[in-house]
Amino acid sequence: MYQIADVSLGWEVAPQSGLCRKPDERKDESYFAMAIEVDPVVAAAHAAVKAQVARINDLNVYPVPDGDTGTNMLLTLESTLNETSGKTYSGPEEASRTVSRAALMGARGNSGVILSQMIRGACEALADQTSFDAEAFVAALEGARKRAYSSVREPVEGTMLTVIKDAAHAARECVEERDADLPSVVGAARRAAHDSVRRTPELLSVLREAGVVDAGGLGVAVVLDGVYAWVTGGEIEAPDEDGEGRPDLEAIHAQEEAWGYCTEFLVDGFDGDAGEFEEHFYATGRSVFVVADEDVVKVHVHTQDPGEALTYAGGFGRLAGVKVDDMEAQVRSRDTAPRERPAASLGVVAASRGAGNRDLFERMGAVVIEGGQGENPSASDLASAADETGATTVVLLPNNKNIVPTAKQAGELVEASTHVVPTTSIAAGLAIMVGYDAEGEPDEVVDEMAEILASLRVAEVTRSVRDANIGDRQVPEGAYIGFLAGELIAVEDDVYGAALVLARKIVGEGADFLTLLKGEDLTSKELGEIVGGIESLDEDLEVEVREGGQPLYPLQMVAE
Repeated sequence: MYQIADVSLGWEVAPQSGLCRKPDERKDESYFAMAIEVDPVVAAAHAAVKAQVARINDLNVYPVPDGDTGTNMLLTLESTLNETSGKTYSGPEEASRTVSRAALMGARGNSGVILSQMIRGACEALADQTSFDAEAFVAALEGARKRAYSSVREPVEGTMLTVIKDAAHAARECVEERDADLPSVVGAARRAAHDSVRRTPELLSVLREAGVVDAGGLGVAVVLDGVYAWVTGGEIEAPDEDGEGRPDLEAIHAQEEAWGYCTEFLVDGFDGDAGEFEEHFYATGRSVFVVADEDVVKVHVHTQDPGEALTYAGGFGRLAGVKVDDMEAQVRSRDTAPRERPAASLGVVAASRGAGNRDLFERMGAVVIEGGQGENPSASDLASAADETGATTVVLLPNNKNIVPTAKQAGELVEASTHVVPTTSIAAGLAIMVGYDAEGEPDEVVDEMAEILASLRVAEVTRSVRDANIGDRQVPEGAYIGFLAGELIAVEDDVYGAALVLARKIVGEGADFLTLLKGEDLTSKELGEIVGGIESLDEDLEVEVREGGQPLYPLQMVAE
């Protein structure tokens, strides 16, 4: 059992007599002034999923490895909570509209999009309710079921769809057969949800072979645990783990299909033929979700050409919330992904900027310290990070030419033996991390990483902050300038032009694989145009896009 932390249950649940409302509100026969707060119930659902997110992620085996189910569901709820926290709405219609949109805007991955549609369906059912009683709750679950199923072109049983369906059915039966109150109906729904989760392996062979239950289904059941705690004012009950099992990785990997890029984005201010737009993605991609809410459209698609997808979508409105993950790389990295183990004999410290870059380095086993262009760490900072690895030998990746000398000094401040691999860009640092082996012989690993660095061609695009002369070239303030291996190659009016000049040079010298690291100042539309332009240079070139978020450099590229 565990308590919801920092959650104020400020509503009264008044079955049969009024909508969930603040305690000081009054009601008479002719008028009921509703002042709706949504965040207590959202916070309860969020707290329940947060407490179980690691467990849900461990079960993530279906349908493809494009993210962590628990994390995606948690982020969807977090977006809703952030939007509604501390706010009061004039009535259920306004509250429902706000919650629906917030869930859609924050939806991540398959599970997050489907959860957002469950939330939307529930909100639509509650929008015209005058009380939040047992019957209203049943209507909300049935609305959630309908919206969830309609959001999937080919619904699959044994997933979160089945779980919400079974929960809604149990709630309806409880009301009709026993005339139960709200807590009893919510309790019946959550019990049915957990029973349904335990049955999911009977409906899906991939779950049965892996020896697990459906991750998204468990997430739905846990959300209902949170709702039940809110309704009753009690603690969230940790669900019974019996029957869930642990993943059989061999069975899971045998079922995984490494195909393309998981691509997600929003189209704001959508203008065009919605049917044509939706059919385009169903015709060109897989695992497609296209969900609209007024003038905003959420898209989730697995595609071999994310650049084309973004460019096409950009013709219908302004893109936002772009996220591109290489699923094939995820599957390839299974054998080299860091695993829990005692302190490694060899650690890595990487200087980096940007949330996306930090996440990428940490996934590969590095301790990350904030540092890069405009923010150089001290030798003491690097030494502290080296100590944090707990390793007897530490590789330091400065990832910026200004940090290389400092990294060399840091070795004098720690007991561990240190090796500096002189990376001068974040993109290069990420590329050489493939050579890192925490349990390898340190000298051999360092040599391997250095060899990889020597084989790379690294390009960067930034913007000139003043008029300058570089070599025999004039660079006006505001121009986009591109460097390849430290040499000025491009001076252009826009980021697209600079990126394409660099890409032509790279392709002309021969390259099989090109990774693009998107900075915080590069728009989704610009990224799509750049990817499309690069792919047109060489149809055999593999292009991977990563969301780095680094400042000052809207684009970094590394060729292999």
